[in-house]
Amino acid sequence: MKKLLEILTVDSVRDLFRNRSFFLLIFIIILLDRFLKYYVEIDRSSLNLEALKQQGLGAAPYFFESLPQDLWNWLTDWRTLGLVGGLFLLKQLISMWPSSDMRKMHREEQGLLRVWDSLRYLRWHQFVWDAVAVGSVCILIGGWCLFFFLIARWGWFYIQSSLWLLMWGGLAFLAAPIGMAGFSYSSKLAVLSTGTYHARLSLFFKLLTSWEIFWKSWVFYFFRIALEATFVVIIPASLILTVENFWLRIILSGFSATPVYSYVKMASFKFFLEIYRPFSLVQAEYQKYLNRK
Repeated sequence: MKKLLEILTVDSVRDLFRNRSFFLLIFIIILLDRFLKYYVEIDRSSLNLEALKQQGLGAAPYFFESLPQDLWNWLTDWRTLGLVGGLFLLKQLISMWPSSDMRKMHREEQGLLRVWDSLRYLRWHQFVWDAVAVGSVCILIGGWCLFFFLIARWGWFYIQSSLWLLMWGGLAFLAAPIGMAGFSYSSKLAVLSTGTYHARLSLFFKLLTSWEIFWKSWVFYFFRIALEATFVVIIPASLILTVENFWLRIILSGFSATPVYSYVKMASFKFFLEIYRPFSLVQAEYQKYLNRK
């Protein structure tokens, strides 16, 4: 455990500064994301916190009585497919490309154009495999949330209390770290240069079948969610809502998110290598790096 903590702290920070091109990659991604946000009109005058609080307290009736029908309407709307496709492409941008870059970094494949070579390394079959892995995680997490939603909804019709909504929210959040771990591991396994489709999928599901990988992943990604929520979501969102100048808003939010997001990306990759160290596919891909640790 001491070795793992050292890798996640000292080694991760040191490699961030040693491989500055990774900062560039993450900053490009965040700038692009913030630039796209420019085209979304935000009505700041509508942000009435007291009204939002009241809506939250009264959300249970809508959540348990009306939301199922609304959700069915959204799922049967053809535009939902386009939205899901767009979200998946966004996931590839913020996950597959950095994973490909970190693969080259940990294989010591350097070069002035490593960031762009990482993008060119990606192939369509890697995206297809990643889509299957991510889809599997979504189905499993969705099933977990649906199961407890049905229980909470049944309880709501017998005892109408907002505690049922809070209970469901807490149980749904318990699955969030595993969901994020699945999204993270899928891209890291997708960029492996060897291994059959089935072999990599078998490794992917070790997240659920290996207790050691499961509980360590849950703890690590719980803290990652907390870090990202603060520095990558809350602070940049506050800047977007309060800073009027577009370029100042984009640069400040980028500088807030880049160091933390770069760090958690680097730490996540090293964490993946450590907990998947016993498996031959990972050992073969990162033999030189793992032999030094």
